[in-house]
Amino acid sequence: MASLSKRLKIRESSLPAYLVFSQSLASIAPLSSTAAYLTATLLLAGTSSGIASILGVLMYSLWVYVGYQLSRFFPSEGGTYTFSRHMYPERVATILGWMYWGSYMFYLISTSTYATGVLLPLLGAPISIDRLMEVVLPSAIVLLMITGIRPPLYYSLVTSLVEIAVIVVLGITVIAHRGLSLVPLTPSAGLSQVLSGAMATSFSIAGGGAAFFLGKEARGKGKTVSKSYLLAFLLASGAIVFSSIYLVTAGGSTQGVENLANTGFPGLTVANQYMGESFASAMLLLTVNSLIGSLIAAYVALSRLTFSLLRTDLPKSTLIVGSLFLGINGVIAGLGNLVQWYQYFFLGSLTALFITHASLSLGLPKIRNKLALSLLKSFPGILSALLMMVGLYSIYLEVGEELVVGILACIVLVMVGVIQGLISRRGEGKSNIS
Repeated sequence: MASLSKRLKIRESSLPAYLVFSQSLASIAPLSSTAAYLTATLLLAGTSSGIASILGVLMYSLWVYVGYQLSRFFPSEGGTYTFSRHMYPERVATILGWMYWGSYMFYLISTSTYATGVLLPLLGAPISIDRLMEVVLPSAIVLLMITGIRPPLYYSLVTSLVEIAVIVVLGITVIAHRGLSLVPLTPSAGLSQVLSGAMATSFSIAGGGAAFFLGKEARGKGKTVSKSYLLAFLLASGAIVFSSIYLVTAGGSTQGVENLANTGFPGLTVANQYMGESFASAMLLLTVNSLIGSLIAAYVALSRLTFSLLRTDLPKSTLIVGSLFLGINGVIAGLGNLVQWYQYFFLGSLTALFITHASLSLGLPKIRNKLALSLLKSFPGILSALLMMVGLYSIYLEVGEELVVGILACIVLVMVGVIQGLISRRGEGKSNIS
């Protein structure tokens, strides 16, 4: 245990900028994001997906602006929880902290279940193996996490950069074969379709804020975190916009793009067509690996958020997260129907994330004096909050009453925050009496 405590100890100003960048880029997971959300963009916006993806990046940049400002001024291991403590009373901040905690925990479960229940079958794995891998994958992540923070972040850095390289190589090959085309940037779809596609793209570049939780450990503190966060966003955004352009170019027409999107994995189809089966197989394996990188980034963030919320040591926080991760995945493996459970936890994660992002965005104007921001420079916070609410509404339009799952998850998280607040107040009261 002493060795574990030493490996997992938070060491102030110990992480170089490139590892903080690794945490941010891996949490966006370029290849798996392209596989999941960019497919939705193609389905919704069709040949206008290039426009939709650019608009989606511009929309999400409002939240990136908020996150950049907050991470620059309030570096800590508490990340978004620390941000909320500077904006709101402690009880409200605790509730928001637990909602962020739930968002990350649900993300761990949904992403690992997506890998085992959706991607493994694409690899040709036997149906019976998905339940086994539902337990094996989180076990492997937990074992990797207890080696300390550096090995997982080095792993994520290399694999994330390889993912970007794969996207670029495939895109250049497609354009070399098909030639440059203005079709992806031509407004052929309706406004509502383009906006829906833009929102799907916004989802695809979410996640870089996992770097916020390394504020205390980063060399250069907030300056390093904010710059790494911005750089990861710009790089991932560029890759995803480029992907949408070359996928539309490969499709060539409205029907061609629709056919690509209906395959469920258009990038893989295009890779197979233009680069051959070996490249396509490597791309699929890297997509699974992309999910693993995002799981590592989420675990790193969640262990530090747990550390801040429970005010315990990091080894215990890491093991608490690992026990819950492994336990819940074990239950899912026993129950079966992995795709359904993926959808439930995905909705819970997105709902909690959007509500808390909106809360922090609205809080930006409240603390603009602390951040040395003018009223005009704090206005993107209000626009970002509106974007998050539009995001929730678009999810409702997509899934209908299933969004109740996400709302119920948020209610449970609010109750956890309220209970912890009451316990803390009672503890403070006893201290004052004694």
